[in-house]
Amino acid sequence: MVDATMFFKDQKNKIPDLIDKKNTTESLPRPYLGMSQLGDECYRKLFYYFRWCAKDKIDGRVNRIFQVGHKAEIDMIAALESIGVKTWDTLDAQAGFSAVQNHCRGHSDGMALGIPGAEKTTHLLEFKTSSDKYFKDVVRNGIVKSKPIHHSQMQLYMHFSGAKRGLYMVYNKNDSSYYCERVDADSNIAEDLIRKAEDIITCENVNEFPKLGNGSPSFFKCRFCNYSDVCHFNVKPVKTCRTCVSADIVDDGKWECGITKKELSIEDQVKACENYGILEGFEPQ
Repeated sequence: MVDATMFFKDQKNKIPDLIDKKNTTESLPRPYLGMSQLGDECYRKLFYYFRWCAKDKIDGRVNRIFQVGHKAEIDMIAALESIGVKTWDTLDAQAGFSAVQNHCRGHSDGMALGIPGAEKTTHLLEFKTSSDKYFKDVVRNGIVKSKPIHHSQMQLYMHFSGAKRGLYMVYNKNDSSYYCERVDADSNIAEDLIRKAEDIITCENVNEFPKLGNGSPSFFKCRFCNYSDVCHFNVKPVKTCRTCVSADIVDDGKWECGITKKELSIEDQVKACENYGILEGFEPQ
């Protein structure tokens, strides 16, 4: 009789691998700088993102993580409502905010009234999911130290919504426990972040921004960055209007060709044209 044990051992990852490959997505970043990103300390990374310097490749496993996050958000809203909290502007009705002529945008997870301990204060809601390791870290250290990007995101949303407080709620994907923390609005932080967004959006040469750490690709925060090749190894960015020297940023989140003076649609920006000339700062160092 043929022993199939080794065959099954060799094939045990085949189906998951096929599923992940089939459900991998690849696309250019969204057409604006997200408020959820602005807390990232690397200006260069944010510049590369806004200028579409590389495509986002997300495998099936990560896409499933996003789906889990969406389902958990529905459950967290229901959990709050089960203790008498009123929520609005959630899920498909999320409120949107914009800055820097609509080139920087964000969407909050919702608003709430009746949060225990501050029942009469309107709170901005921010929902997250986490592995057990990072969940324990935020429980131990709080949002400011453990998740500064999330804290920055909330400060911007509170600034634009007018909320003076926010509720940060995290779901532990390992044991289904919750962590909640109230966050006070700080207009100085929000205004600094808006200025940061403006600096990035209006910049035309990435070398105005320093590299993180010692400037080496081996620096731990750079090793797995989607833009490491462009930043450290002189790999040319994706050819789009956003990396072209002739493209101009104009009001209302729009772009214009400096040669033809015509507005550039998203489709136009993706295609670029025969007049393409690469932005300063992408030439070999």
